[in-house]
Amino acid sequence: MMTFTMHIPFFFIFLSIKKCGAVKMIFMILSALVFTAPVIIVSNVVSRVLPSTSKEMLISNIVSYVLMILLVRFVFKKGFNYLLDYGDNKLILLFSAVPIIYYMYVIAITYADFSSLKAASGVIVRYFPTIMVFFFYFLLLYNYRSLSEKRDMEAARTILAQQLNSAEKQVAMLSMNQTQTAVYQHDMRHHLNMIDGLLSTGNIEQAESYIKKVRTDIDAITPKQFCENTTVNLLCSSFADKAEHMGIKLTTNVTLPNPIPISDTELCSIISNGLENAMNAVKELEPIYKKVDFYCCLKLNKLLIEIKNPYKGDITMSDGLPVSNKSGHGYGCRSIRTITEHNSGICEFSAKDNIFKMQVMLPIKTTKSK
Repeated sequence: MMTFTMHIPFFFIFLSIKKCGAVKMIFMILSALVFTAPVIIVSNVVSRVLPSTSKEMLISNIVSYVLMILLVRFVFKKGFNYLLDYGDNKLILLFSAVPIIYYMYVIAITYADFSSLKAASGVIVRYFPTIMVFFFYFLLLYNYRSLSEKRDMEAARTILAQQLNSAEKQVAMLSMNQTQTAVYQHDMRHHLNMIDGLLSTGNIEQAESYIKKVRTDIDAITPKQFCENTTVNLLCSSFADKAEHMGIKLTTNVTLPNPIPISDTELCSIISNGLENAMNAVKELEPIYKKVDFYCCLKLNKLLIEIKNPYKGDITMSDGLPVSNKSGHGYGCRSIRTITEHNSGICEFSAKDNIFKMQVMLPIKTTKSK
């Protein structure tokens, strides 16, 4: 009867006040029952130790309830309010099983006969607490796994955001180099006039020095032409320079139009992470193995990207991704997978016959002309 006379009415009253949802309010009502247990324990102890008069029982109950209210107010209130505001309904529903089992236990011991623990009713006394403890451990491990997965997802999301921001800066920097090249080309007439003036006055050595300086400046900022796509062309030019300085042979086979309906920052992040990982993998190898192959093209409305490089030793794979033993590494492949899945694509990493491959397929959304 207590369920219908107290718990259900209180459920609807508090639900209308707090408005946190039925699942959370069920958990709170059940938890309130659990928090009355210490008061009952104190009453039982008092009744055994002191004369069982109504006065002592009343005083002990009042003191117990006051202490419990203070405990809830200063220890549990903040946590429960946070749970009501931000708690996950699925997880709270699972944790509700603990107070539900306790609730069943209280009801059972109220009406069952425990004169013999071997009787059917005695099973409740023997096994219900064990069930509660084991269920608590199950929930503890489940909650830890959920929090760990959520933490990993947040870390991956943060790193991806940082890499996309870095990709934006990289594209902007490469675009600035292209702009400087255009400025140099526009100013070529002034350079020619300067050279002509030096030659006409007989300053041949000074003219030769000026020509070398102009040529060096232009070569330093002029990106090589790898494909029509501006972003990919700039990336290829940048990594070709890095590969040359690192003594790595970078082979490119890129045929990509300009533009394509894929975010420049996401495309930059995929290619940059892939090429950077490949170059880091071969930089310590013997010169004959210092090579990276980069393939990128459009086929049947799909963007295909493949980067492969030699490697030595063993590569451990976990959940389809290579595992890095170095601190701060291993997030590039996760970013590539995240971006690929965000664009409804497919990515695959494989290590076989001492060749590591990264293969990415992104569908290209074509717009139909009216």
